[in-house]
Parts: sequence; structure tokens; C-alpha cells
Amino acid sequence: MNVSNSIDEKKRNPGELLFFALFIPWIAFCFLCESTFAYKYFTDLGALYELVKIILPMLIVSVKVLLLDKTDLLKKLALFSILALATAQCFTVTYSDDLILCVILVVGAFGIDFKKILKVYLFETLLLVAFTTIAAITGLIPHIISHQRGVTRYSLGAIWCTDYAARIFFLILVALYLYSAKMKLYHWIGILAAACVVFKFTFGKLDFACMVLAIAIFFLHELIEKKDKKNKCRSFWDSMWEKLAPFFTPVAAAIMTVLTLLYSSDSRLFIKLNDIFSNRFILGHRAFSEIGVTIFGQKVQWIGMGGVTNDVAPKGYNFVDCSYLNILFTFGILIAIAVIALHSYMAYKHRKDLRFVIVIAIISLNCIVAHHFIEVAYNPFWAAFLAAPFCSFKSPIESESDKVGVKEESDE
Repeated sequence: MNVSNSIDEKKRNPGELLFFALFIPWIAFCFLCESTFAYKYFTDLGALYELVKIILPMLIVSVKVLLLDKTDLLKKLALFSILALATAQCFTVTYSDDLILCVILVVGAFGIDFKKILKVYLFETLLLVAFTTIAAITGLIPHIISHQRGVTRYSLGAIWCTDYAARIFFLILVALYLYSAKMKLYHWIGILAAACVVFKFTFGKLDFACMVLAIAIFFLHELIEKKDKKNKCRSFWDSMWEKLAPFFTPVAAAIMTVLTLLYSSDSRLFIKLNDIFSNRFILGHRAFSEIGVTIFGQKVQWIGMGGVTNDVAPKGYNFVDCSYLNILFTFGILIAIAVIALHSYMAYKHRKDLRFVIVIAIISLNCIVAHHFIEVAYNPFWAAFLAAPFCSFKSPIESESDKVGVKEESDE
């Protein structure tokens, strides 16, 4: 490393230190808010809840962007404006914090090493999962147990059984993205075994299917990547993922939206699909007429199974699990199109990093059946939008060398 690079690293340190000083406790708080820990300890926080979760992080990220990040004034103002607009929508239109929290993560990650963010997230979230699981089993926090169709399901500290399964799904994705190139056979068996154990206790069928699919695709990818670059199989595999990169999210969103709109209780095919997808089509179809779609979003009172301690769905149950539709109903047409387009753009921009493209593809599929697309306590991959090296602030020559490095790393 030459002297100029060392100086650049030192100049970036204050922003990075500030980011992780915020990121570590903030992710922990967001995680605990999505667990039954919140039912016992966060019920009386009042305005302090919004201060800790939204306002203080937004102010810290604003300071980082405006005073510490190395970029021109126009970009600083643009990022600050995005923060301000997302905050305004949260407190004046939707009264839902999912979008502003995602924006805080994306803007805060500006210029920070993406893999470092993921490693911190993986380690911290694994500890939090272990903590809440043990706390639920030992009775320190509420433990939701459900009996459905002859199956006993455990939430293990999460608000609902499928939320626990979804959390493990994203942890598996993070681990595979970071370490699949170096994993041995016993690592693969261990991850698959963990997925099976989670399925045994939560009976989250669709999340389990996504876990198995992720493990299978990454395992196949690593086998293929060991072949010579001129190998036809590898050439086809690499080319396929690169070309399809921008299409996974919009296609998944379009298919689910169209099928939900076309749903009919008179069709045997739709009845079968609705049963396979655990009533997602009928609930989504009903939401189009009962909730409706707006341009800029609206306040939606979602009523789901989260926190239910008996086996009866609460009165007025209307929760739409599909991320694309949930965002459409809550945040409006413009935001729904924007987040889908940005997810697609991330995949296209980083298409040379095939592991990242695979992650985007699997998340796109999972979001058909789960609602955690923009929830920072589950999905940390949004940080890639402005994180380094994906978003470069160096000279053109240095940027080109970084791109070569990313390609070589993806070929390992």
C-alpha cells in the first residue's frame, strides 16, 4: 500500500467508526423490536422508541454524510434530501418505519466496505438469535407456540414462527455470500442441518424451501467455478447469471402482482396455488379491494398472527406476506416501483460478482412469500447500493483496478 492510499484510509476512518458505532447498537435494537423481547421490555418506551430507532440514527447518518463522507456537495445534499423525504413520509403519511430504516442503512453505508458490514451483521445477529432463542426457551421473554394442522410450531423468541425461519434464511444467505468459496463439505452439511432443525421447530415451509434452494445453488456455483474459465459449462453458467441479473426482482414482482389480481375462487388452479402459498393469493386479492393502492402511500393497519398466543387468527386478519404487494399497499406505487428498480439496478451494476447476483435472485424469490424485503433487521444486502467497493469514490484508474479485483475474487 502506498502513502496516498494510507492517507485515504485514515481520512475514511472517522466516517467508518461513526457508522459502526451507530450500526451495531441500532441493528441490535431493530432486531429486538422484531422479537417478543419488545413485548416485555419496550412497551412503555413511548417517544423514546422513535428517538432511538429513527430520529437519532437519521441525525447521525446526516452528520456522516454532510461532514465526513468524501464526495461533492451535490451528492451530499441529494443523500440528505432522500433521508429527509423518507422521514417525512414515515411520520406524516404511512406511519410505518420500514422504509426510513432501510434508507438510513443505505445512506449510512455510503463508502463503507460492504463485506465488513455483512461480517459485523452476521456475527451480531447470530449472537442475538442465540440470546433470544435461549431467553424464549427459559421463559425470560414470551415464547409463542402454535398448533396448526396437527403440527406444533415454535417462534423461539421471534414474533411469529415464520419470522424466525426468515431470519435464519437471511443469515444463511450472508454466510454463503461471504464464505461459500472457502467452505468444505462439512460446512455445507452443517448449514443444511441447521435449516432442517429450524424447519422442524418453526414449520416454515416456504422459508425452508428458499434455504434449501440457496444452499443448492451456491453449492452448484462453487463446483462450477472450480472449472477452467474456458469450460463451456462455466461460460454458460457465468453468462446466464450476468444476463439475467436485472430481471429477477421485476419479474418476480410482476408475476405475483398479476396472479394476485387475477385470483378467482372459481378456478381450481388458483385454489390449489392459494393453498400451496398459504392463502397469500386470496389475502392479496382482497387487499386490492379493501385497502387499495395509492401513489404516495397510506397508513395501513396490518393485522397478522404476530404475537398471537392461541391458534385462532385475530379478527380482521388481513396481513399480506408478499413483500412487493405489502410495499405497494403501504408505501404506494412510486416507492414500490423505486425499490424494485433499485434492487434490479444493484444486480445489474454488480453482475460480475456472481455470488451477489445469486443472492439477489434468491431474495427476489423469497419476497414472493415473505415481507422482509426492506426490513433492516432481516435483509442487510441493501447496504450494497452505496457501500464500497460497489460504489467507488476513487480516481478512474483506481476504480478500474477495484473492478478487476472484484472479478478475480468472484472467480476464486
